Amino acid sequence: MRRSTIQSAMLAMVMLAALGAAPPASPTPAASNGSPAPAASAAPATPSLPAQTGLNWHETPDQLTASCDAAIAQARAALAKIVTMQPTAATFTTLAAIENASANFNDATAVQSGLYLLSPDAAVRKASQGCSQKVTDFTVEMSSDPRIYAVAQHVAQVGDAPAPAGAKLDEYYVIGGKRAGAGLDDATRKKTTQLFERIADLERDFALQLAGDQTTITVSASEAKSLTPDFLATLKKSGSSYLVPVNESTYEQYMLSESSSAARKRFVTAYNMRGGLKNVERLQQAVAARDELAHLLGYSSWAAYQLDAKMAKTPERVETLLTTISTKLLPKADSEVAALGSFKNGEGSPGPIQRWDYAYWENKLVEKKYAVNDRLVREYFPVDHVIASVFTIYQTLLGVTFAQIPQADAWAPGVTEYSITDTASGKPIGWFYLDLYPRPGKYNHFANFPIRPGRVLPDGTYQKPVSAIVGNWPVAAPGKPALLSHEDVIVFFHEFGHLMHSTLSIAPYETLYGTAVRPDFVEAPSQMLENFMWQPSILKMVSSNYKTGEPLPDDLIQKMIALKHVDDGYQWSTQAFYAQYDMTIHSSGPNINVNSTWFDLQKKMTPFSGIPGTYPEAGFDHLMGGYDAGYYGYLWSRVYAQDIFTRFQREGLLNPTVGMAYRKDILEPGASVEPDVLVQNFLGRPMNPDAFYQDIGISP
Repeated sequence: MRRSTIQSAMLAMVMLAALGAAPPASPTPAASNGSPAPAASAAPATPSLPAQTGLNWHETPDQLTASCDAAIAQARAALAKIVTMQPTAATFTTLAAIENASANFNDATAVQSGLYLLSPDAAVRKASQGCSQKVTDFTVEMSSDPRIYAVAQHVAQVGDAPAPAGAKLDEYYVIGGKRAGAGLDDATRKKTTQLFERIADLERDFALQLAGDQTTITVSASEAKSLTPDFLATLKKSGSSYLVPVNESTYEQYMLSESSSAARKRFVTAYNMRGGLKNVERLQQAVAARDELAHLLGYSSWAAYQLDAKMAKTPERVETLLTTISTKLLPKADSEVAALGSFKNGEGSPGPIQRWDYAYWENKLVEKKYAVNDRLVREYFPVDHVIASVFTIYQTLLGVTFAQIPQADAWAPGVTEYSITDTASGKPIGWFYLDLYPRPGKYNHFANFPIRPGRVLPDGTYQKPVSAIVGNWPVAAPGKPALLSHEDVIVFFHEFGHLMHSTLSIAPYETLYGTAVRPDFVEAPSQMLENFMWQPSILKMVSSNYKTGEPLPDDLIQKMIALKHVDDGYQWSTQAFYAQYDMTIHSSGPNINVNSTWFDLQKKMTPFSGIPGTYPEAGFDHLMGGYDAGYYGYLWSRVYAQDIFTRFQREGLLNPTVGMAYRKDILEPGASVEPDVLVQNFLGRPMNPDAFYQDIGISP
């Protein structure tokens, strides 16, 4: 999960941003993607919430601009009124009023400032982009407001914040204000504010460039012969050739089945140039601006600034983790690639194996050695059954019930909407959306978007949260349901775990809600849940052959499980490389070359060199969407994830008692409780890293 794209520009007073948190034309899915709309599982009947979330997805561009401007004006007036008193007269009630005004603003602008990555209407996207920039500028301004910072400092001194949530909220405001420059002199603070705004603008433009990328390659009729019929049926023709869109939804299908090495190279080359040179320059400028900002705020580098508010605390601790993993896994990765090269040669394909050959020949090896055929596996994962069975698992584990709302109130045709209720009490909890297929101008990744957090309102009621999974699954071939790979299923299960974190939290303040936990822990809950998709009993539940209705057979399941660690060296050394690249460009000064650094590190840390003339960093949206100096968090949080899973292994995968403990101990507190305490509460002991190292096949 990336930091919510919808919320990233308006996090409460930019407290989470300052802390380095991550936190991004048919009426039915049947018509738009070839699959019937999924039904929620047969859970006990409970009243469902109506479609009205209170969010307006249907403003015209002019209305959107007007409501955005009005929300900013209202928030500015409300906050100015609160902070007119002397800071020494402030109490926690004052801070709570600031938090409420900030949350009101966030909620009032969540839709307007986020539609630029969701709306099918180009004019709405343009208006939303303008709103997003205004919202960012305002929140940056407020985050560095010395009056708010003074209130938070005084509350900390008098100690009247109620524990644990109130005290943690004050801590976030104090640290966030310091990190936003609120304690600096006027001239320096003005400079830091301008830099925060500049960075936000660069990140937004980077995301827009990538979302609008329509790169395609042309494959000849002879090259297209090896592509699966279902995939081929989704492609447009150009004379006797075919146009293949180059994006995340097509990558796996194309690279696993295209038999021509030259055609695969064209695809990978094009994939590594998405975003273009403009995005390279935006990343380069962002790195320089972040470095300047870090020094103004009193840090030696952007990495040091970001990690100061995370579990890891220092770049040195991250470097130790990455060095340990890389040193132990690179030899394993080299061995895996060498073995695959020998297999390739033995199959009558001479010459060394190249980067663009790896996925294709690994798939061939899997088919031959393990007798696992990706095309066959996909037949067992039709979209409607996958969604319904994933619903069943989460409902069983977490004691909740989902109900589809017949007429979704959403931002685009084909988006589905669901209510969430507590199964035991029947109490309404919130809503979520699923927007799972690509369309022009849409966000070009797969992520959970926490649209509106929950919180306690001034009248004592609890605001119901709204979240969404936005993705780009493969579209269906005509007349068939959309079919998913096992990896697609794992990603969906992972993101749905984030969605539950974004809707089942009961933290009283928006700043502390749900996935607002320390950024290097935010992936742990969902990474833990990925383990479920490798368990035989769960795979039986999630699979149903679209022709016969039969689940995956036992022998195929065992073969799939045997494959889980077949390329651990290659995959995890690649992850370590991504994390090291991120840390390097954010700890080496403003002038480091973001392109040459990529190629230098890739050659040292992975079995393959990069493709000359490409610029993969232009499409590395994590580093311009909340994971800057934070990509290591995928590895860091994985250590926690594997240990959390040991309780499910011990007491039962679908044990409702364990599931409810997970909901209560891990999901509900949000950032009110530090991650190490969350994990200890759930496990009954401190975290132990042994399960992580055992899982990837290395010793500590």
